[in-house]
Amino acid sequence: QGGQVTHSRPSRCSHERHSKRAMSYGGGGAANQRELEALQQSLNQVVLQLLQNQVRKTCFEQCFPGNRFPSSMGKTEHVCLAKCMDRMYEAHAIVMKASVEMAQNLASQERG
Repeated sequence: QGGQVTHSRPSRCSHERHSKRAMSYGGGGAANQRELEALQQSLNQVVLQLLQNQVRKTCFEQCFPGNRFPSSMGKTEHVCLAKCMDRMYEAHAIVMKASVEMAQNLASQERG
């Protein structure tokens, strides 16, 4: 695309629709398990898309200052992108692990 990187972002309406649907599950055990799993899968896809967009934005800005993209990437750019992407995905994994642990701790406190 002529050396430009385009960033797509999930539509806000889609996110609001998922949030409203999630709120409707609030009270009881009557929620359909398949619907919950589909909602979780949709949420996972949105999170992954957001992560990928942030990785692209952050790493391209870091490795290609001034949004100057060469006609072919050299070893320096390859290494820069690889290291940046590795750091971003590792940070995401750490945050996700901490989030799961925090949710589990909150759930156990509510039970206990």
